[in-house]
Amino acid sequence: MDFHDTPPTAPEPTPPPTGVWNCWSDRRLLTLAILMLAGNFVLQIAVFGLTDELFLPALIGSLLGVVLPAAVAARATGSRLIDDFQIGQISPRVLLWSALLAVAGLEPTSLLAGLSARIHPVDPEWVAFFEQRLPQTSTELLVTVVAVVIAAPLAEELLFRGLVYRLARRTWGVGAAVSVSALSFALVHGEPWYLFGLIGLGLLLAFLYEMTRSVTACWVAHAVHNGVVLYLMLHTEEVAAETAGPAAIDYLRLAGSLILLAAAGYQLYRYGRVAGGDPEDDDAH
Repeated sequence: MDFHDTPPTAPEPTPPPTGVWNCWSDRRLLTLAILMLAGNFVLQIAVFGLTDELFLPALIGSLLGVVLPAAVAARATGSRLIDDFQIGQISPRVLLWSALLAVAGLEPTSLLAGLSARIHPVDPEWVAFFEQRLPQTSTELLVTVVAVVIAAPLAEELLFRGLVYRLARRTWGVGAAVSVSALSFALVHGEPWYLFGLIGLGLLLAFLYEMTRSVTACWVAHAVHNGVVLYLMLHTEEVAAETAGPAAIDYLRLAGSLILLAAAGYQLYRYGRVAGGDPEDDDAH
């Protein structure tokens, strides 16, 4: 019986890692976050100087200062924005609970904003500046909606949950990540009269990210929150009312909001328990 030597099969080479979370150091990722934040700010100042508009600069700054650099960074490391920054598909049920979480959080965060206004009253000049630049035409309204409801929430979630939260979580753990991302999110807005409300919103979004591991879910929740607030600003005297101090508490509405908040939070917590895993395992160098 003849035996023929079969040459061993060479193992297939391991493909090189791709994506900023696999290819870049934490210091480089932090630099990216800072550059995105600075780029957004500079672009907004420049566009405002050219147009004297309020919402067009937010649209340009969000897209060119944050979304575009994130996409370029992902592409440069052989990945895609939707993969590197977790903007993928997610269950419609999870998106629904994410939106309900945002709706339920409106009343508590509004009360927190009112507390901030007690400590640091709204600047009347800021109110006048803001009201003078509210959209007056259909084109201005379209730009405002795209900026406030779509572009700005996407940019902020890419930055504060897609980068800041994940970096802080990997370095210091969940508790620090929640605190750092929520506080930085609030401070960057530069509105001390809404500070506590913004921190509350940041905490909700951090919880949502921790449960879903999805920037998409945070984007949807943030968009819902901004959409409702924008509607109130355009159809009520909400901005002017803030100058007079926080309104009386509607305890029935607050109770309903807290019940819905608990229900949405519980459903998202259950989803997080079932999904399991640690998203930062995939980010390790």
